[in-house]
Amino acid sequence: MFFINLPESVEQAFADRGIPAAEIRYTAKADVSKENQYEEIYLALTNRELCILRGHEKFIEQRGKDTVVEYLCTDYRCIPLSDITEVLVDRLYTVSSFLVRTKEEEILVCRLSASLIGLFEKFGKRITALRDGEPVDDSGLKNEHKCCPKCKRPYPHQDRNVCPNCESKRASFFRLLKEYLTFKKEAVVIFVMIFLSSALTLIVPLFSSQMFYDQVLTPPGDGVGKYYGMLWQMVLAVFSIKLVSTIFSSFYGIIVSKISCKVLHNLRVKIFSSMQRLSVSFFASKTTGTLMTRIDDDADWLYWFFVDLVPMYLVSGLTIIGLVVIMGTISLPLTVLIFAAIIGVAFLVVKAEKRLKQLQRRQHRAIRSMKSTITDSLGGQKVVKSFARENQEIRRFTGKNQNYWQSRMNVGYYNAAHFPVIRMIYRVSEIIIFGLGAVLAVQGHLTLGALTALIAYADMTLNCIEYFINAANPVARAMDSASRMFEILDTEPSVRESDHPVHIERMRGDIAVKNISFEYEIGRPVIKNVSFEVKSGQMIGLVGRTGAGKSTIINLISRLYDVTEGEITIDGVNIRNIATADLRRNIGVVTQETYLFMDTIANNIRYARPDASMEEVVAAAKAAFAHDFIMRFPEGYDTMVGNGGVQLSGGEKQRLSIARAILQNPAILILDEATAAMDTQTERNIQTAIEKLRAGKTIISIAHRLSTLRDADLLAVIDDGKLSEIGTHQELLDKRGVYYSLHKIQLDSLKFINQE
Repeated sequence: MFFINLPESVEQAFADRGIPAAEIRYTAKADVSKENQYEEIYLALTNRELCILRGHEKFIEQRGKDTVVEYLCTDYRCIPLSDITEVLVDRLYTVSSFLVRTKEEEILVCRLSASLIGLFEKFGKRITALRDGEPVDDSGLKNEHKCCPKCKRPYPHQDRNVCPNCESKRASFFRLLKEYLTFKKEAVVIFVMIFLSSALTLIVPLFSSQMFYDQVLTPPGDGVGKYYGMLWQMVLAVFSIKLVSTIFSSFYGIIVSKISCKVLHNLRVKIFSSMQRLSVSFFASKTTGTLMTRIDDDADWLYWFFVDLVPMYLVSGLTIIGLVVIMGTISLPLTVLIFAAIIGVAFLVVKAEKRLKQLQRRQHRAIRSMKSTITDSLGGQKVVKSFARENQEIRRFTGKNQNYWQSRMNVGYYNAAHFPVIRMIYRVSEIIIFGLGAVLAVQGHLTLGALTALIAYADMTLNCIEYFINAANPVARAMDSASRMFEILDTEPSVRESDHPVHIERMRGDIAVKNISFEYEIGRPVIKNVSFEVKSGQMIGLVGRTGAGKSTIINLISRLYDVTEGEITIDGVNIRNIATADLRRNIGVVTQETYLFMDTIANNIRYARPDASMEEVVAAAKAAFAHDFIMRFPEGYDTMVGNGGVQLSGGEKQRLSIARAILQNPAILILDEATAAMDTQTERNIQTAIEKLRAGKTIISIAHRLSTLRDADLLAVIDDGKLSEIGTHQELLDKRGVYYSLHKIQLDSLKFINQE
């Protein structure tokens, strides 16, 4: 059932009106009433009729964790598909209308916000398809509009199965702990060492305070003075206990450091691996600085979380539990008062941490923005220098840096204003409580040793509480960093391999584009119902004005994106079902924007086939007319290029890119303005090389200079995302359509240049 999951109460409401869930093919939900008020309007489409349900949910009762609701219908209507003559979405600036026309009337089914336009356009197409009995292609709708299985609400990010409504605030902590516990043996050793170290730390005040004053320094009497005069023995016992405790804490500290490095190494590898699996659309929406921050800075915060925060949290937690027991045996009333003060302080800390986490997130956004500005400016230094915009870049960075400074100051101000006050509140409470303890000691209700032990234990309690207070800031940073890192791990690629992929070792290269549509943004189609076929060994040229959608089509054929509707097949197999590795190996792409890695020229060419021999690399470079300029460098093919290496011209980079594609020897070669940065002679040489490569290969080429494509077997003219014309060069000229106009404009331009 597409497009949304109906709540159980809505399914029941449709079933009560004779529309069982088994008969519903498609569903949609609008959010604006005819009166422009918020309203839940559910649409259900069957093979026979369109059903419209208006109303709202009413709470009935709470059964355990489940909330029982009933859908109260205020209006219901069914329209037979046979009566519908037209379906349209009337787009307005803020709220659009979904309309259905019959022979008798025009029906305003509902109004909808801009975010739902794309869904309702697809819904409308399926109304007409079912009405006309046409086959419906739902392959592009898989996993769309996914909902949380618990609350049934759509995920805010459809590529990440995480529901903010149901996700526990402690989820990030437990997921980090799960990573930590992959080293089970070491984790057990650490816990035992922490437990023993904490236990020994708790014993020390019993010896150094209570027993020292009551049993060693006090003469024998009523229950005291058992070890009177054994001063050196007591000092040796306290020293031994502290020494053993220090050995244990040092031992677990060493193990924790080693494990933490391994855990962070594993997390970094997981995050980078997850990024490599994600689709192009993910990177189009993220800046380089943002992603670098998640791998680098966020991982550093998690390192300190594992090395310092987790062990100390365990130590402090176990210590407080032991303190409750020991202090309760010494004086229950004073212990109750002490821990009442502690609970009050803990409540204030928790309240402060919530606000602190918000400030930390703002600080992260500020540093992320600042780093993005740095990478953007440094990467575009040629443009900056060309337009003399150094001062403008300085001002832009200064503004970002100012925002980061302000966010850090806000965190600092908040820490300085709140946590010292919390600490002072506890100190005052402690003074009052021990004033009462002194009164009890004077009245004989407590021994001097018991009071001094209680004071020592109270100081230990305060140290634990102060640690929790001081750790609030790094803990908030660590959890914030963890949530961002897990966001990467949880994100699913928008282009996924089939569960049972079809393996094709070597493709023939028969390509069929069948009624494809595509949109980067919901409701804004870029490609609209395009169809064409290319046979193995043929060359097709895609021509059209800038922004017409030519590059998008080759991105869809390469499956960098998935079509919204329709399908693309290679050798009769839908590319969604072809194994990704086989698809990438059989399709070579040369674009106008060539990227070279910071490596040698040979390795950049060999990137397509890492196992290629040096002879094959040189042969590919010669075929791409790159060998001559490569050999002019002192180090030849071992010359470093890319960032920090030799700077190459645009034409030289493109020739290396073409050599890379030649070495790959794909069944399908895609050229996107591959010769745009070359001089005329080099372009002719490359065209000659491409002609030699055409044997047995399917070539898809994009070029604005129509003269470079006149020998193509087919020319497809793309205009505003639609296929307006297709045919040979001469056939399209004879039609005197869009291609003829483009050709005439270029001829007139050449004549004008020649006259000059």
